[in-house]
Amino acid sequence: MRPRLSSFGLMLAGAAMLVACAHTPPTGSTARNDAADAQARVEKASAVVDRMKSEPKVNALLRQAKGVLVVPDYGKAAWIVGGQGGTGVLTARREADRWSAPAFYTIGGLSIGLQAGGEVGPVAFILMTDRAVHQFEERTNRFSLGADAGLTVVAFSDQADIASTNGAPADVVAWSGAKGLFGGVSIGATDVMMNTNMNDAYYGSAQVTPRQILSGDVTAPDGSHVLRSALETRVAAE
Repeated sequence: MRPRLSSFGLMLAGAAMLVACAHTPPTGSTARNDAADAQARVEKASAVVDRMKSEPKVNALLRQAKGVLVVPDYGKAAWIVGGQGGTGVLTARREADRWSAPAFYTIGGLSIGLQAGGEVGPVAFILMTDRAVHQFEERTNRFSLGADAGLTVVAFSDQADIASTNGAPADVVAWSGAKGLFGGVSIGATDVMMNTNMNDAYYGSAQVTPRQILSGDVTAPDGSHVLRSALETRVAAE
């Protein structure tokens, strides 16, 4: 009789799969597929930004933001630890009206504030401080986007002023395009990790770093302009 995997064992297997997907070196057709997938995510992320434009309070946050991480398809899957996950596109503000090329990150789950009935949909983490952006530039291993990283992360609310908490500015504001996804005002992203395969494939360079991407030290593909244009249009509309 074959041994059964416990639910804990399945969760560990899911975590291992998530890590492997972000770190297995791409070759040949795999690299081409990763590059195409990355471009598709950039285009989806730009569509999410367009959707965010229709919300006046989100508009105000984007005008002040230092960066934004957009996960176009954040959803639930049994093999992902915590039951949620997705791959996101990060871009940082380089000048008053200019944004960087995209860097790719995988998120294992949302730590708190997730309602059981939450739908699959887009999620964006609006980075309001340089400290929040630096977490993505400096971390080479998995990290959490929350209190254990010294960051204040709050969920967006159209009914409340959430740009600050306890008199201090929030480092990150989490927005969701899905009804019922966030169940509270505090939230954190767990198992955040740069997606090495997508970054390498998209930029055609082995071991390109997020710092190089966000600072403009690597040549961005032509297709990357769609996300930058969406955000720059938002800034120009001030």
